[in-house]
Amino acid sequence: MTTAITQRPDSEEAEAKANLTDQIYDQLVEILISGELRPGDVIVERRLAARLNASRTPVREALGRLEAERLVYKQANRGVTVSPFSTEALMEILNVRQVLEAEAARLAAGRLPKERVAEVRAEMAALAEQGEPTLADIWRVDDLMHGTIADAAGNELLAQMIRDLRRRTHVLNAYRSPHDSRFDHKENSQLFDAVVEGPPEAAQKAMADHIATVKIAIINRLTGVTR
Repeated sequence: MTTAITQRPDSEEAEAKANLTDQIYDQLVEILISGELRPGDVIVERRLAARLNASRTPVREALGRLEAERLVYKQANRGVTVSPFSTEALMEILNVRQVLEAEAARLAAGRLPKERVAEVRAEMAALAEQGEPTLADIWRVDDLMHGTIADAAGNELLAQMIRDLRRRTHVLNAYRSPHDSRFDHKENSQLFDAVVEGPPEAAQKAMADHIATVKIAIINRLTGVTR
């Protein structure tokens, strides 16, 4: 009697496919952040696959992730379209970030590696010296600071969720104000110092207050209020 042998999918091949989808997803996010694709633009899957030198399967899977994040949506007879800018969506993301990043700051307080602290402070100081930093420069340093804090919290899932939400913030921010390149060095330095030095409760409050300030600034800009 011959026993049938069930072949299992090659784990390495499955991992390679997942990594490829992640790479395509990251590339699509960068395209959205750059402003090359704007709200209302139709994404032609075939052309996008050719441009990214990839098959349509990982492109379709990456677009599915963007759809789940409400950054794109499907229209009958039109395909995938870049979602319109939504103030409500941006506020929802910031509200969740405020909770998660405040908790990450509490957990990370006093636990940041000295070498990484020195690197972040050096990058922030260099950014402050730039006369007109680009959005890419600002986001790179801002992501470095917030990512360092998230990693030091010691919870990989929490850190990944924070990075995902920050990426979505960048996309929506680019739609809202593609040329806004302001960076408050003093405020960000105070926040970082609060997390580096602790205590945990002070770090948690500093992060929550920081994101609250971001929300107020966005609302003021959208309503034409100047400070």
